[in-house]
Amino acid sequence: MDDSGSGASRDSIGDAWQAPSFPASTASRSVTLAPLEGEISRRPSWTPPPKRGLVPLRPIGFGPVVSAPFRLQRKTPRTTLGPALVISLITTALAALVTYVATAGPLAALDSSYYQDYVAVSQLSTTLSGLAAWVPVVFALTANAFLVGIFVVPTARAIVAERVSFRGLRWRLKGRLARLSVWTTIVFAVSAVIFALAALPVLSVGTSIPYLGPTFAALVGFGEAIALILGVGILFARLGFVSEAITLEGLKLRAAIARSWSLSRGSSWRLFGQQFLIWLMVGIASAVLAQPVKLLLGLVFPLLFPNGGTQADYAIYDAVSTVVTTMVATVIGAFGLVLQSGVGALLYLDARMRREGLDLALARYVDDRQRGVKVADPFPGGGAA
Repeated sequence: MDDSGSGASRDSIGDAWQAPSFPASTASRSVTLAPLEGEISRRPSWTPPPKRGLVPLRPIGFGPVVSAPFRLQRKTPRTTLGPALVISLITTALAALVTYVATAGPLAALDSSYYQDYVAVSQLSTTLSGLAAWVPVVFALTANAFLVGIFVVPTARAIVAERVSFRGLRWRLKGRLARLSVWTTIVFAVSAVIFALAALPVLSVGTSIPYLGPTFAALVGFGEAIALILGVGILFARLGFVSEAITLEGLKLRAAIARSWSLSRGSSWRLFGQQFLIWLMVGIASAVLAQPVKLLLGLVFPLLFPNGGTQADYAIYDAVSTVVTTMVATVIGAFGLVLQSGVGALLYLDARMRREGLDLALARYVDDRQRGVKVADPFPGGGAA
């Protein structure tokens, strides 16, 4: 018996005990991994970031709205400045013609009138000259309605860092220029009717009050101008996206009007304020830039004819002055139309970003295009229909 009281000896226990059996070592086995789903054929390559567009893909602030049209004009002059020069030449010539027709008759009658008719004719001529200053505004509204529909196409492509050629612009506007022309005609007709109706009280006051008629007519015209700017300005702000909806979305005229009214709901005063500020800036800049040319033309005739000229010399001088001032006004007006139309196009895209999340859709389009994924065009042109 051992010390523990057990009858078994140590040797017998040691002989009976055996080391436990373990499976073969895992180190000696080959580990086989399950195959991956979708075997990687090649190493993924680095994708560079997309090119920077005209403005960041987010709701557009007022600063980029003002500066972006000038950058767009430098990058794509054929699709921006070219059409603006043509439209500006047409509208400037028409405005000069209408102004001449409206004022030439009273001026000719003033030269041949007797004393008893001189005051009445003089007041009529002064009143018509004041009203003629608003004629370019009617043609400017018409030109802007047409040109903003063209400008929105290169603007939308520039936002996603793409450039459209003049041929591509024609392809994208295929089948949509007719509707844009109809809308432009409506804008011209409505603007002309409103201007004519507003001119009637001014003419009545200007010709009915002796001697002080033009002064009271100016006061009446000033009050009407404020009322028209506030009332008609809000209406044009609500309908300011019709041209863009026609050319960029391909909508019919009635659907485009409803689309513009919907996009501008709740932001009409903001849109009106921004557009009015741009128009005011363009008007002041045009007047300041054209003034030196008029002063130089006024000095040319005394230098050429220091002792005075004949009637034919005066006629030739007036014709040359009219041509020069018209060309200068055309160039200045073209750059003004670039700014006004570019701002209108950017405000339309900004409204879609704020209401519909267009910036997110465009960001997805840019990323997929950069990765080589075939994606649908966010702004399909008329030639794709």
